Amino acid sequence: MNFLKVVNDFNVFLETGGEVLVLLVFVSILFWTLIIEKIIYHKIVYKTFSRKLKNHWRDHPQGETWENIQLKTAQVSELKIALFANVSTMQVLIALFPLLGLLGTITGMVNVFDSMSSLGTNARAMASGISMATIPTMAGMLLAVLGLFAYTQLDTALQKKIRKLRDKVLKDSDA
Repeated sequence: MNFLKVVNDFNVFLETGGEVLVLLVFVSILFWTLIIEKIIYHKIVYKTFSRKLKNHWRDHPQGETWENIQLKTAQVSELKIALFANVSTMQVLIALFPLLGLLGTITGMVNVFDSMSSLGTNARAMASGISMATIPTMAGMLLAVLGLFAYTQLDTALQKKIRKLRDKVLKDSDA
């Protein structure tokens, strides 16, 4: 497939959907950037820090005093906070996708009514407005479904990692 044809088809798609569709594309890029950042952080940075934390407590047993248990818990919590940074932003963006799609519907319908008031019941003018109304709605719903799936998978993996770390670091600390 020719790259220029793909770019041209994408531009036609954006023009058909109107300004709201362009906004949806930018919000989508932000969302997927956050997902990719979280995956990279999880695979590289978190892995390194959790390994150091586990090795420290394994190589330097200092007894299971209340203070050590609290220190371990605090260190695991710090890693959890860093691991879950921007996750709430992802949730907001997922909720924003269908709302932006609805905004596209409203904008498209306003265009239909404007064309009807100035041109009468011209079928071509109405068709472009209806197209502008339905495409952002479809895109918003599709992005919400895909985003929710990606978020759920990521959140499940992160929760599992933090539980494993907590169990490993605090394995003999339960009172």
